[in-house]
Amino acid sequence: MRILKILSIICICFCNIQIFGQSEISKCFDQNLFTGNKETLDSITESLINKLPEKDFYLVGEAHQFLANNDFQFALIKALNVKKVYNVVNELPHATCFLFNEYLETGDENILRELKPIATYDILKKIRLYNLGKPIGQRVKYHGIDYIDEKYEFNNYYLALKIIDSKLKLKNLPLETFIKKYLQKNKLEYADVKELNHTIKLFLALDSVKYKECYGDYFYDLKLMVNNNIGYKPNRDSDIFKCFRILYSNLKITNTDTPRFLSFYGLGHLFNLGNKLIEEKESPVFNNISRIGIYYYNCMGGFGVINESYQNRGLYNLNKNSSEQIELKCKEGRWKVGYILNNKCIAFKKDRELDAVMIFNNYGDRKMNTWKFD
Repeated sequence: MRILKILSIICICFCNIQIFGQSEISKCFDQNLFTGNKETLDSITESLINKLPEKDFYLVGEAHQFLANNDFQFALIKALNVKKVYNVVNELPHATCFLFNEYLETGDENILRELKPIATYDILKKIRLYNLGKPIGQRVKYHGIDYIDEKYEFNNYYLALKIIDSKLKLKNLPLETFIKKYLQKNKLEYADVKELNHTIKLFLALDSVKYKECYGDYFYDLKLMVNNNIGYKPNRDSDIFKCFRILYSNLKITNTDTPRFLSFYGLGHLFNLGNKLIEEKESPVFNNISRIGIYYYNCMGGFGVINESYQNRGLYNLNKNSSEQIELKCKEGRWKVGYILNNKCIAFKKDRELDAVMIFNNYGDRKMNTWKFD
């Protein structure tokens, strides 16, 4: 009887601790959750950025194919531009990002039509209009530091080389001749891209002075393009980190200001790549990045999901109490967008830290048509 009594007391105490813990988390959310609707996304995002300490690299972790991603990216671009963040680092190869930049500069709709995968690229159209209102040195540019995918990016690689070749004054240098040989083909195969990467890299390294003069700023585009790996690897953060260091050295040469960055990457890279950027001594942004996670509550989307469905996604390492509290706050209000800064409100299953979490609540009526751009 006495044992049952003791167990009962322990159970009551444990339950009270749990309730107290949940109550404290709820109170923390009430005090630190800032919310708005779709129409106020810009001001909510601006508020988020102004509350964070200024950093040189803002790394955002997304779950792919949610409409919120492109809207949030554009809102962040505008909020960070006033803080001299002009470079968007993408989970794409640089040949694709080169085409983005060509469109942003020229407005040539043919580039968007030839880009793969096929999409509206509405965000690029919005950014082009935004850029036109800015001095040249303050305009947004995209940079690709990830792998070249055979399904889409071989086409983009070919198109990027074609555009670069068309801009050159003919000097009949060995590298020009080599590239023209591949441009005579209808499309590039894996072996072609491999040989192009290897040989272009070799030429640029052996006679950099001559080719800088020949290619101008395209020299740096080519240098980044050919350092992108070919083909998907799940554990590739070391390769991404290496490409970022090449990008940074390029920008230090071609820019007067210290380069600053916004980057949208898949959630897994938020910590895998983020830790390298923060902790490794070779990192150009060592201990100088801000990490923002995204939580999607009852939003339609999801990379690899065949059937459209409303899902709760993002921050898969959240502990149960934090996840439940986010969902409770989403159910309680009609708000569509919100953020929370205080890390004490958010607990992870593992020892992980974020500077903020952006929350999208019943946001969007469909999934995106492509994994990265709609």
